[in-house]
Amino acid sequence: MKLAIISVTNKGALLAERLARQLAVPADVYAKSGRNPLNTEKEFASLSSLLDTIFSKYEGFIFVMATGIVVRVIAAHVRDKRFDPAVVVVDEGGQHAISLLSGHIGGANDLTRLVAAVAGATPVITTATDVASLPAADVLAVKLGLVIEPFACMKAINAAIVNGDPVTFYIDMSLANADTYIQQAEKLDVTLQRLNESALFEQSAAVLITDKQMVVASSQLFLRPKTLAVGIGCRKGTTREEIVTAITDACQKIGRSINSIAIIASTVVKQNEAGLLAAIKEFAVPHHFFANEHLEQCAIENSLDSSNFVKETIGVGNVCEAAALLAGQTKKLLLPKTKYPKVAIAVAEVKLP
Repeated sequence: MKLAIISVTNKGALLAERLARQLAVPADVYAKSGRNPLNTEKEFASLSSLLDTIFSKYEGFIFVMATGIVVRVIAAHVRDKRFDPAVVVVDEGGQHAISLLSGHIGGANDLTRLVAAVAGATPVITTATDVASLPAADVLAVKLGLVIEPFACMKAINAAIVNGDPVTFYIDMSLANADTYIQQAEKLDVTLQRLNESALFEQSAAVLITDKQMVVASSQLFLRPKTLAVGIGCRKGTTREEIVTAITDACQKIGRSINSIAIIASTVVKQNEAGLLAAIKEFAVPHHFFANEHLEQCAIENSLDSSNFVKETIGVGNVCEAAALLAGQTKKLLLPKTKYPKVAIAVAEVKLP
């Protein structure tokens, strides 16, 4: 977590500097101009101007000051709990550490506990599931590295948990690392039951860990593991919309969620293709452009078909399938080369540790 610690008084600056030294997290320390007894921190004249500049640059903030000041100064920057940074407030006396924003997904609750332990403060955490010592779907998602789908359903699921309504957590046992998920969930006091699709229609609320597309009730939430490597070949000038449509359809063909895409890959020849880069940005996943010789070697080793036309055009006869296999570090294709207008897609299953 990239962290900023900000103070506005001399005493606050001393506590900020101590937190920066003792927290096991890299941190930049900012102190108000003229109120910086150590003269080692970055100085600022206006707190609101500072936040205008840096709010989007850090994953977490520790404010050593009054909560009211923080509420007013961050208000214009708060947008969505999926993307907001963790915000923790500590009084300059180090008595209380308050989880103010993005407690679960952003990690503010965990950061609050860490800050409180270092400062000798009392942690103040008000998220309902934490207060009641109950499991939360978004906490499980963060700890297991899963994508929440649809996000709008998460609030209803957590509300049901807090209200004592029955919510069952399921795991798709066909996932390569299902046992690991079960063990990690147990550490969070969550018991994962074997996914039984026929039983889902009897559940009023459920959380499902799977990469498969399923028809479920509106009150049921998917947590998507990153299991898919998508390989892409495309013509010059192909648009973002054409590529996104092709990827989405390709995932539908194999019954997998686009939120389970772990990586998108292609040939280095396409590394500056505007439409492809825009599509990758939309899916917000890592990407890799492989050298043609690596793609060619992969094609030979896996007996992949080669197109003479493609080879004459860009120097390698198989792009999408070889790119998918290399990106997934696997030999298992879930979807072989599938042609769309201007685009060819292949999908591989990612090799998991």
